[in-house]
Amino acid sequence: MTLILFILVLGGMIFLHELGHFLAARFFKIPVEEFGFGLPPRLWTFWREKGSLSIDAQEVDIPTNFKLPFDWHEQLHKQVKASADRVNDRLVLRSIEAINPDPVEEEDSSAPLVVDANGKVLGRGLNPLPMAETPKAAPVVVHKGEVKLEGVLSRIDAGTEFTLNWLPIGGFVRARGENDPNVPDGLSAANPWQRLGVFFAGPAMNLLTAIVVYAFALAQMGIPITDKVLVDDVTPDSPAALAGFQAKDLLVKINGQAVTDIAQARTLIRQNMDTNVEFDIERDGRAVTIMAMPLSSRPVDKGALGVLLGNPSRPAKLGELLIGGVTMTGWQAYSILNIPIGLIRGVIQPSEARLVGLKGIYDTFDAAMARDAENRQAAANASGGAPIDTVSYTILLVGMLSVSLGVMNLLPIPALDGGRILFTLPEILFRRRIPTRFELLVNGVALMMLIGLMLFINVMDFVNPQNVTLP
Repeated sequence: MTLILFILVLGGMIFLHELGHFLAARFFKIPVEEFGFGLPPRLWTFWREKGSLSIDAQEVDIPTNFKLPFDWHEQLHKQVKASADRVNDRLVLRSIEAINPDPVEEEDSSAPLVVDANGKVLGRGLNPLPMAETPKAAPVVVHKGEVKLEGVLSRIDAGTEFTLNWLPIGGFVRARGENDPNVPDGLSAANPWQRLGVFFAGPAMNLLTAIVVYAFALAQMGIPITDKVLVDDVTPDSPAALAGFQAKDLLVKINGQAVTDIAQARTLIRQNMDTNVEFDIERDGRAVTIMAMPLSSRPVDKGALGVLLGNPSRPAKLGELLIGGVTMTGWQAYSILNIPIGLIRGVIQPSEARLVGLKGIYDTFDAAMARDAENRQAAANASGGAPIDTVSYTILLVGMLSVSLGVMNLLPIPALDGGRILFTLPEILFRRRIPTRFELLVNGVALMMLIGLMLFINVMDFVNPQNVTLP
């Protein structure tokens, strides 16, 4: 189950990231040639959208999953011959082939002209062959509704090709003219604001996903009621357990003093060490009074009374879910961006800021799912088998990874979306574009370095596995 969830979550994050780029390109009417999962070489093409082409001025639709018999990049603006079916006043491509005319041999202008008895020119040369009668054209069989076309392939949108590639470490969307500003309708030829929109859309989709995931987690956990104190758990064989405390008891008073927050409750317990304390609690709507003695002899990590205190929760409203999702996403993004500052100041240890690869993420998923299973079992035991919502570490981990993917891609590192954005800004600010060759060179070198870094990180996950510790 961990492996299945890991593949679905990681693949889903990559899909949503690339979907953001794809939808933005479509919004700005920039053709997308390929939507790839993983990095080349290509393993399998499992879908191609329908497209369209123009032969001279005639528009023709390309059906879904139609495989062109030639590389259309090389055949563009050259002669083709095609057949199409007329469907609802539209032409739908049936077949197409490139026309490669035989080169015409130039006549030898120094050879004498040869004419027949009537003075008709037969050609040049001393011994011309008798001219054969021009054969009649073979009849063309045209099926009902079929249209024959011949002319110049002046425009083509072959449809987006969805592919699976061999290296499962990412994905990509290949827009037309992505690195060539000379392609009129391509990405690189689009205005800088449109390019920024396409580059931002991938990370924005990951951050939007995180907002939804965190909102779902809040809906599961509820909104904490901060002016009430709840007994979340009771340690076995502790003073609280022996006195009759139960999980989900609501603390109302301690020694007659109303309890309104967790810190106050802990202070009152510490002030009454080794003496009987009267606790007024609310259990399932009933008032209950319990006498218990906090013991100073108990270990600090076990607590003098043996209870884990928290706040009760209530169902969240839609507006609270949205605000909470945005707040948690923003806080997580801030925490990630603050890591370098924390390392410099010594607040964060290098071991706590370690980059992890596929195995490290998988190990974290494994620990999160195991903790969720333990919490569900403990909650079921404490409630006599009744289902109780608990904090889902797995869902929170999905949100954290979504934020990480979005934020890391926005960093101004060449070859990432942030680097592409950085190269686009001078065109907006100074009306001058950075030379395409220089941009491609920098992005290519950076990509090779990033691939090397990813390989190193993934190898280190096996050589020196991380120690996964959940709060």
